Amino acid sequence: MRDNGIPETQDQGCLNWFAGLAQEALGRLVSVRDQQGVEVQKDHLDLFLDLLASDAAVDPALLLDGMLARHLDPEMIACGYAGEAARSLGESWLSDELSFVDVTIRSERLQSLIRRVDEMLVSFARPDGPSALILVAEAEQHTLGALVLALQLRLAGFSAVVKIAPVAADLTVLMTANRFDIALVSIGCTAGLDSGIGLVRTLRLLSRGEMRIYVGGAVPVPDDRLLALTGADRVQRDVSALLAQFAPRGAERVLVSKDKSSEREGATSSVTGEQGDT
Repeated sequence: MRDNGIPETQDQGCLNWFAGLAQEALGRLVSVRDQQGVEVQKDHLDLFLDLLASDAAVDPALLLDGMLARHLDPEMIACGYAGEAARSLGESWLSDELSFVDVTIRSERLQSLIRRVDEMLVSFARPDGPSALILVAEAEQHTLGALVLALQLRLAGFSAVVKIAPVAADLTVLMTANRFDIALVSIGCTAGLDSGIGLVRTLRLLSRGEMRIYVGGAVPVPDDRLLALTGADRVQRDVSALLAQFAPRGAERVLVSKDKSSEREGATSSVTGEQGDT
């Protein structure tokens, strides 16, 4: 966990500031969810939450194995159950059932799970859609939403790159070597607003106006105000709307049967350790 910008004063105002930032961060944690109406079953979710709290969850392969045993597809676990688990963690923190440390540890385990699923499925995805650059502004406490978004886009045929709080020099190198059709700047809290504004300006300069720039995330700023502040082309907080705009069949895309079979084999070998990390 990165505590970017936490004031050095230790008075009650500081504690209230941190509590507010934590709440905003947890809002960002669950801001990107599966928008396709996929049903998340309570018994599966309860098991998932129990697994997250266990020592076995330190290994994302074992965490995934516990859910695959319920005959769930890896992408459903990552794009459906991970988001609902994050929402439950946030609610438990707000009701003082979990400490912020517990929430942080378990959200980090969720991130590891998302990366594991992404590693498993990326070789079966065939990018034939737009290329997307996903940037997370500074002051984020959790970046699960950006990872889920990238996975959703890849499964829909996009190529996607995620960068966390990049500096201008990093973006210059990246965009010199790569061309992106769209950029999505995620701003999760008010503390990251200035960073998000700076990222949009840098993208506009480097792309010379040839790339469409979106802003989104859980920052508690109305869309019209956020658009005016950042100078982006559009505010976009709905994954399904983005897929519908750039990949009309993306929201309905499924892997063909032979790839689905291979995907299941990849999931099994990944869990048993036969497939190494990338």
